[in-house]
Amino acid sequence: MSEESNVKKRSSRLPIWVLAPREEKEARQNLKKFAYKKCDDYVQAMATCAKNHGIKLFPACDAQRDKMVECLLFYQVDTKYLDEQRDLIVQRKIAALEEQVRKSKEK
Repeated sequence: MSEESNVKKRSSRLPIWVLAPREEKEARQNLKKFAYKKCDDYVQAMATCAKNHGIKLFPACDAQRDKMVECLLFYQVDTKYLDEQRDLIVQRKIAALEEQVRKSKEK
């Protein structure tokens, strides 16, 4: 009887590759961090320009802003980079489940 209830519990769960909203949010935050790391030169150029021009940064820093935005959008719009971040989360979930199985077999 207990085996049947365990099977029913397992079959009612979502597949491991389905991300919860919290995990999807984490993947998008990781993608944002990844994009900013890749575009660090452009972000630094924009920050330096903003420091140098103060309030007048909008007309003065258009070129730096455009390059920064172009770089960031390249990584954030292309779905392959978001899929990579999702895959990392799925791999982490798989590793955690494998660890649980290993510990349950040791008992």
